[in-house]
Amino acid sequence: MNTKEDYINKLGLEPHAEGGWFKDISHSPDKYFAPESDGERYRYTSIIFLLDSSSPSHLHKLNHDEIWFYHDGQPVIIHCISESGKYWTVKLGKDIKNGEVLQYSVPQNTIFGAEIAGSGFGVVSCVVAPGFDYHDFILFTRSELLEQYPQLSAVITKMTVAEK
Repeated sequence: MNTKEDYINKLGLEPHAEGGWFKDISHSPDKYFAPESDGERYRYTSIIFLLDSSSPSHLHKLNHDEIWFYHDGQPVIIHCISESGKYWTVKLGKDIKNGEVLQYSVPQNTIFGAEIAGSGFGVVSCVVAPGFDYHDFILFTRSELLEQYPQLSAVITKMTVAEK
């Protein structure tokens, strides 16, 4: 059985700005003008992403869809908040008899983050189309989200970093 350290070391994963560890895996061979980004983007990008109980994916938003694929370890819970404030979760994992799913597409402009269920770690792949670019990424502060969605204070506090 692979350990968290095996994945980090053998795959060359590095810390991600939103939490967890990642490595860019692939992207389309060409770029095109993506109107919603007002710029050139790959048609898709793909990463391997590892989360553990000490490092979740903190709440953020992309202006493109992102598809998550479960691979190994503990199930991964994706927390989602729509622009209107609707909250829902999706559990990625292999226990499909109990509602886990192997993949999930997070809709563009959804505020979302992810954590593992329980202790240990979880490994997923994420594909963004059009391709990921930091210009299309917003990592939220706790105060920004609490001001906008006070009714979701428990999940916002859990899935954001405390401000200094």
